Amino acid sequence: MRRFVPRLLVMGLVSMIYFMGGLESAEHWLMDLRFSLVQRDASKQLIFVEIDERSLRLLEVWPWPRSHHAELIERLNSAGARNIAVDIDFSSRSTPAHDALLEQALEQAERRVILPAFKQYVGWERDLSAMAETGPLPRFATKSRLGSVVMRPETDSLIRRIMLSLSWGGTDLPGFPFLLADTMGPTSAELYIDYGIRPGTIPRISYVDVLRGEFPPRLFQGRDVIVGASAIELGDYLSVPLHLTIPGSALIALSAETLRQGRALRRTGALPTLAVMALLTLLLAPHLAQWSWHRGLLMLGGGSLGLVAATVGLQKATPISLDIAPWLLAPWLCYGQSMIALIDRQTLRLFHQRMAVLHRGAMMRRFVESSFDGIIVINPMGQISLFNHAAETMLGYRGDELIDKPPDPLFDFSGNGNEPFRISDLQNLDTPVPPVREGLGLRKDGTTFVMEITIQRAVLQISRNPLERRVVPRTHHFLTIRDVTQRRLLENTQRQATEEAIAASRAKSEFMAAVSHELRTPLNAIIGFSEMIKDELLGPIENEKYKAYSEDINSSGNQLLGIINDILDIAKIEAGNTILHEDMIDTEYLVASTIRLVSARPEAEGLTITIESEANLPGLKADARAVKQVLLNLLSNAVKFTDEGTITVTIATIADGSLQFAVSDTGMGIAQDEIEKLTQPFYQVDSSLARKFEGTGLGLALSNSLMELHDGELIIESVEGEGTTVTCRFPPERVETATDGQLNVS
Repeated sequence: MRRFVPRLLVMGLVSMIYFMGGLESAEHWLMDLRFSLVQRDASKQLIFVEIDERSLRLLEVWPWPRSHHAELIERLNSAGARNIAVDIDFSSRSTPAHDALLEQALEQAERRVILPAFKQYVGWERDLSAMAETGPLPRFATKSRLGSVVMRPETDSLIRRIMLSLSWGGTDLPGFPFLLADTMGPTSAELYIDYGIRPGTIPRISYVDVLRGEFPPRLFQGRDVIVGASAIELGDYLSVPLHLTIPGSALIALSAETLRQGRALRRTGALPTLAVMALLTLLLAPHLAQWSWHRGLLMLGGGSLGLVAATVGLQKATPISLDIAPWLLAPWLCYGQSMIALIDRQTLRLFHQRMAVLHRGAMMRRFVESSFDGIIVINPMGQISLFNHAAETMLGYRGDELIDKPPDPLFDFSGNGNEPFRISDLQNLDTPVPPVREGLGLRKDGTTFVMEITIQRAVLQISRNPLERRVVPRTHHFLTIRDVTQRRLLENTQRQATEEAIAASRAKSEFMAAVSHELRTPLNAIIGFSEMIKDELLGPIENEKYKAYSEDINSSGNQLLGIINDILDIAKIEAGNTILHEDMIDTEYLVASTIRLVSARPEAEGLTITIESEANLPGLKADARAVKQVLLNLLSNAVKFTDEGTITVTIATIADGSLQFAVSDTGMGIAQDEIEKLTQPFYQVDSSLARKFEGTGLGLALSNSLMELHDGELIIESVEGEGTTVTCRFPPERVETATDGQLNVS
């Protein structure tokens, strides 16, 4: 039951305010808003003949003689005007001649002329009992119809409603608007003028132009006419909504247009208005109590706008003006009550959060103090605001000695070729935060240590909250320092060891190249002289054993020369002295020529070497001699390790545009744990002295180095006991479509 009490209080408060008229100004404002949004034109069936400044100036004297009005009525009657409402006071006598002319004009119009009747106060006091009836002279009244021109302002001093009738001489006179629109006055007094009708669309013509007959012949045919003052000098202006002030006759015309178009607005009564208000309160209050403040604000704001828009649409479609101020006020009061309850809950929650923040702050402080790294916080003034225990140990200072002091005396970043840098430079936000960098930490006792420092910048932007008094962002810098003296000593030791290893490797390569070069000179002599003896160029050799020995010497010399050449090639590649002589290669021709060379060897006897290739193979931009050397090494290995069977060379392009040669054999295969070691120089699977196959272990190493020079790769796949496939894959940028004239087939 307690949860219903706030809702009942809201409904009672809104009802009381509504009955006391406290929401009337709000309803008037909403009505005026709808008028401004729902605009329409006049029907053009009512013409305003205005006594304007031009008429006053041309007719020279005011008040005008009644002969002018008589002539005007005669012209309007002759032009076929339906009703002629003359908003001019004819309650006083004029000259007999002029009064006679006016009486004659009224009689000729056959009671189609409407003359004004009104009441006015007698004296300064606004006493309803002291009011005098004012109307035209009896001689004029009997020849015309009388109508009320009384307009009563609302509490906001603006005229909003049409006066239905005026009690006159014991009878009720209808208002001018009802007579002009030929409409019976409604019984309800809640009849509002539609100010959405644009007054400027009511046809107007100057009094003097009608008096002189200067108007289109059919202008007044079958139309109603109202004659009245619009000149500011005559002072007949009334305060109205939306348009500030308009002439009294124009307001009568606007009222008549409201009736003619069926736009006389009626407001909803108190019973339906308060019933809907109670229903909205009961439906929305539970939800508002559960929603967050911004969701409630959004929903109420959107609902209020939607409700206003709905009333605009309703007023556009029908002459009904909904009283929605209670419908808007009650939900917003419920929202305010829910916000008060929310603030009460938030106060308790903030207390708990404050306690949690204090606990978390103490925990974070403990964490910072327990860190192995030194942590220093620099506040927006460029001064130290936090100095943890690890930083005290590294630098030899107590934290309270450095709080609110600048940090620059603690560090030296001038060494190791670094640009000059100070921590205080970071106070300028245009200065970029440097990455992790090294420097010297300056201890209190004057000693130094090598440190690594990490700097982070935290910029706390200005809050959008109107209570925020800061005008510039707050910037903190967090310094994390670490003593890396021992690590740098270890790295220097490792770097020195690495440099020595590189120097040793370079010396080995240079030694191999020098020794190989020196061996080639005597080896060439051995090969040459042994070949002369083998071929018996200087005469026959009687002992056949000597001839056999010379052949063995020649064969061993050539084998040794090949090994030396491979060693020299590897040494040149490792030294970076190898230069590729690139050209466009006919891949299929190159493979075929290499196969013919290998097939002619005695060890290839009994083996079948085939080529499988795609049609229209592209050209390969590479060093032909190097590629041929790679293929020769791979085919030689395949022949060496295959006793019988087939060796297949497959040439193909793959999806990414690369070109590859794959040499597959059906030989003995290689164990998986040996494959990664095959491209190391001098490595052999069987390294025992009694191994079955001869070789130095340089072929695959040299082939892999040559492929790397071509930005390619050497891929070895093998299954022990089934065979081996070695693939040479060249990147797409080396594969080009070329004409026959561009291909190198050498």
